[in-house]
Amino acid sequence: MNSPLAILAVTLVALVALAAYAVRLRWTRGLARRACADGLARQQHVLEAVADGIYVVGDDQRITQANAEAQRLLRRSAGSLAGRALDEIVHPLASELLPDVRYARRTGAMVERTQTFAESGTTIELRVKPAGRDVIVSLRDVTERARNEARMRDNDQRVRLVAQNVDAVLWTTDRDARFTSIAGGALADLGLRAEQLVDEPSGALIAEHVLREVVAGTPVRAETARGERWLRHHVEPLRGAGGAVVGAVGVSLDITELKRTQQELFDSAHRDRLTGLPNRLSLDQRIGETIGDARRDDRRFALLFVDLDRFKTINDTLGHGAGDDVLREVALRLQATLRGGDVIARPGGDEFIILVPRVVHAAEVESVGQRLVRALALPVAAGGRELFVNASVGAAIFPDHGPTAEAIVAHADAAMYRAKALGGNRFALYDKSMAAVASERLVLENDLRHAIARDELDLLYQPVVDVASRRIVGCEALARWNHRVRGVVPPATFIPIAEESGAIVALDRWVLRQACATAARIRAHQPGFRVAVNFSPRGLREPDLPDVIAAVLAEHRLAGGALSVEVTEHVLLDDGILPALRRICALGVQVTIDDFGVGFSSLAYLKRLPVSALKIDRAFIRDVADDAYDQAIVGSIVSVAKTLGLHVTAEGVETDAQLAFVASLGCDEVQGFRFGAPMRVASLEESLAVRPSPLRLLERGA
Repeated sequence: MNSPLAILAVTLVALVALAAYAVRLRWTRGLARRACADGLARQQHVLEAVADGIYVVGDDQRITQANAEAQRLLRRSAGSLAGRALDEIVHPLASELLPDVRYARRTGAMVERTQTFAESGTTIELRVKPAGRDVIVSLRDVTERARNEARMRDNDQRVRLVAQNVDAVLWTTDRDARFTSIAGGALADLGLRAEQLVDEPSGALIAEHVLREVVAGTPVRAETARGERWLRHHVEPLRGAGGAVVGAVGVSLDITELKRTQQELFDSAHRDRLTGLPNRLSLDQRIGETIGDARRDDRRFALLFVDLDRFKTINDTLGHGAGDDVLREVALRLQATLRGGDVIARPGGDEFIILVPRVVHAAEVESVGQRLVRALALPVAAGGRELFVNASVGAAIFPDHGPTAEAIVAHADAAMYRAKALGGNRFALYDKSMAAVASERLVLENDLRHAIARDELDLLYQPVVDVASRRIVGCEALARWNHRVRGVVPPATFIPIAEESGAIVALDRWVLRQACATAARIRAHQPGFRVAVNFSPRGLREPDLPDVIAAVLAEHRLAGGALSVEVTEHVLLDDGILPALRRICALGVQVTIDDFGVGFSSLAYLKRLPVSALKIDRAFIRDVADDAYDQAIVGSIVSVAKTLGLHVTAEGVETDAQLAFVASLGCDEVQGFRFGAPMRVASLEESLAVRPSPLRLLERGA
């Protein structure tokens, strides 16, 4: 049994068995390696299928696997990550997570946090979770989500700020018109509290019937009053996820101040600021409406013009403050005299118009007119005095005296002028004979518009004399109209027509050009000579007037000091004119207050006005030699004017006594018949040429 052959056979069998075992072992190991490789491949596929960045850390703190998103976030390729220790990778998403990895491995707990990187502006959501001997790190890029959340927070904050601070209320309701939310800075002003309104009906803010339209699908815009406050509502249907209307969403704006401003603008456009009465615009609207009603109902109405007879004298002697007091008192008296349905308006100046919307007989209109005359015949308290004003009243009846608003207004105005022509303080009803007067006035207005082109206008010049040297140092240019048919038309006739028609603007500028041409000729021999030109309020409101003056001065090579622009004092109370006067002053032109003498109350205005001189009104010079009252007024005017550095001229000086008194006060210049009546340019130039040396007084009529 123990023969060599037997031993050999056993050995061969053992070797065969061992070889077979080795083959099986190699095959099994191959299967295992392939299975392992397949498992790793499947694991990698799983990692790649996950949207988040994933990398696996072994127990030696080295990365064993990483998917593509992790590679992107870590900015490293798979080859450079595999087998690398976390602390060797220069990136915060790897090296800075080492403490978290150790903590997760030690405690078995998952670590979650979010980290924002300022330099890149990215936000990463981190999860570090133990998995057996490995630790899985999950990286999710939530930058866009973080930005959206930040925007939402910002929007929420802005909405809260708006809701809490603007003069508005933001709110929602359900379909039953009950508030589901409400907030806004206007709640406190409305006396409301948000916590008391939720689940309550909307009537505390907006009527429920309005919301019924909204719930039906119709947006609503509405304005409502709540006590003394006004709200403007913008309401839209509130729709749910399926598009069905589940309520209403609205914003209610507090427009109280807007309403107040609108009312003020309306009043400013339709009411006279001094008396609070309707103005011309408002009256024209009422007349138009009344004509429509009268035609429809076949009835009559009347229009009455009331013009104060002595108002200019009051204004000139006591000042505009007293004049304003008179106008306010007149307005009150007229209102107290009229019936409830009558309308009284003040279109301007000292004129009032009364609309009586229903009359039957002309006797009714006369009765109203006589009552008005009597009411204004009583004295008026103003300026510390009792003043007698009186009024002329004219009336016209629709449709008897005209079929249109223009005709009725014109004929009532004509009747008023008839009452004034008869001496004033009386009533006149329009009749056809007045049409001729109105027509005559219209013809005169038309002729005046052509007077410049027809060379019918002329200038007269009244000398202005220096008190100290008795030299003629200037003159005032005065327009005269020599009508081709009528002859001389007095300034008192054509100047008011020019002002009312607007022709005064062209007239003022014609005078300016002619006067500057005269000044240029005279200044060639007398360099300091100055010419004064009067400008109407309407002309001063023309925006290009300063440019026109500058151009005329340049055309005649005149310095600004060669011209004096004279304006009446009441013009200076119009703030709209002051900018133009300041520009004129800037040219070096002297701005002078003409016919000054409105009383002590107006002296305070001088220090803020763009004027450099004033002329004392002739009404105070006439009796100044004998009347202590006039002496006190003139003395006060000169004293204040000198204190303010103003040049003073006394107008209407006709006697030596008047001259001596104003000279003793320190007046700089005088003007009046004592030194020369208004004369033609040839006479003025002749006087200056004949007497080039200092002139003595010119005799009356020279």
